[in-house]
Amino acid sequence: MNTIYKTTLCLIGAGFISLHANALVGASPSTSVQQHVEYQAIDRTMQALMQAFEQGSQTQALQVVLPDAIVLGYSNKQQKVVSEQALEWSKGFQVAEDEADRHRQYQILDITDTGAVVKVTLDYPLWLGVDYLAMSKVDGRWRVVSKSWSGIRKDSK
Repeated sequence: MNTIYKTTLCLIGAGFISLHANALVGASPSTSVQQHVEYQAIDRTMQALMQAFEQGSQTQALQVVLPDAIVLGYSNKQQKVVSEQALEWSKGFQVAEDEADRHRQYQILDITDTGAVVKVTLDYPLWLGVDYLAMSKVDGRWRVVSKSWSGIRKDSK
């Protein structure tokens, strides 16, 4: 079989699997994330998390992030993956002196009826980072169950 024919068969097969998987969860492939029935609830949860960052509020953060959620990322300073529970991570929440110069935005990437993935971009004066949040619907509320971060230090100006 030639390569083009094999590639075409693989793409058709992948499309069929994707359509079949979407049919199993009741979504059509053309349904956008914003049209998902859970989108607004997830968006409200993320707005609350952004406010927790801005206000430096551990209490508000823990209304969104489960205390036993895992926060992990690779530390260039320590040269290793570091991991901690969200309860410990959230103790670092405080209003930053440079809060006015910190910019955060998020994008809801994927939603199912009980799970979601959100990308958060953090553009701070000395840090440019990305968080990927895994969310689950727990007791009827959307909560962050894990956070994976990466980023780089910026040169001080």
